[in-house]
Amino acid sequence: MVNVAVIGAGLAGCVVSKQLSERATVKILEKSKSPGGRMATRVSSQYEFDHGAQFFTARSVEFKNFLSSLLNEGHVACWNARFSEYQSTDIIRETHWSDSRVHYVGTPKMSSLADRLSTGLDCTFDVEVAKAEKKNGRWVLYDSQGEILGDYDWIVLTAPAAQTHNLLPNEVDFKAKVGLIKMSGCYSLMLGYQNAIDLPFDAAVVKGTNISWISVNSSKPKRKGFSILIHSTNNWAAQNMDTDLSEVQDKLCDYTSDILRFNVETADYLETKRWRFANSARQTNQPFFLDKKNKVASCGDWCIKGRIEAAFLSAKKLSDQLLKEL
Repeated sequence: MVNVAVIGAGLAGCVVSKQLSERATVKILEKSKSPGGRMATRVSSQYEFDHGAQFFTARSVEFKNFLSSLLNEGHVACWNARFSEYQSTDIIRETHWSDSRVHYVGTPKMSSLADRLSTGLDCTFDVEVAKAEKKNGRWVLYDSQGEILGDYDWIVLTAPAAQTHNLLPNEVDFKAKVGLIKMSGCYSLMLGYQNAIDLPFDAAVVKGTNISWISVNSSKPKRKGFSILIHSTNNWAAQNMDTDLSEVQDKLCDYTSDILRFNVETADYLETKRWRFANSARQTNQPFFLDKKNKVASCGDWCIKGRIEAAFLSAKKLSDQLLKEL
């Protein structure tokens, strides 16, 4: 059978691997310790935080069909949140998500979706692919220490655009196009409290400040403890991407305290995560990249727009095309 290496075990990597396994031997190489990518969950002894993607919606028939069995199995659930919109420190609109388009989350945590999809796949975690080199018509992959990670007929890259661009060999015909796609960063502030705090929302979009999002993470189905998750704006993150993390955390706490009108630093658990690649603008070209001659492909949400559904659609459309080539 054809041997394929898939670099990255986020949603796109898991979906493309699952489909290609019908006709190829697939190996997933992931630099993190678990699958999920930005569908990530930070777990402590008492608290859980979906500190990457917060929820997802389903517009396309393909994605709705994909979610159907996952909903039935309990790996995905609806999040019927009380939703607020803030202008600076004031609520200007309130609604309930059960009255609008369905908002989904992974259960019992956001990363559960990737855990389910990666089951049965050949995954190696905690390994970073640092170089891809063509030898005797096959792709040889190396880690950061120069150790060989295997040789393959095809390689599929699903990491964020900048990381994919850096790894792509110069002979790949779509490398320059990937280099033009920019992704914005974000910071996540995680707050855990032993005693629940009465907030007027479960999820809130914030405008006019350096905070873009606040949610009661524990209001999602099947979560434990009482936890609050905050995202910075992409613009503020860009201006502070190389700032010391402790300084970033202090500033995020100050901004959040102003909005919520209490000192959030009284939290029993406090942590900040830096996301260098969190979101991307809408793209108008093909939803994946494919170099048939060199047997290299790439997909991800950044090929379409920074959304979970986009990651799925990009991977599915690429898989459908690749199955014709294998």
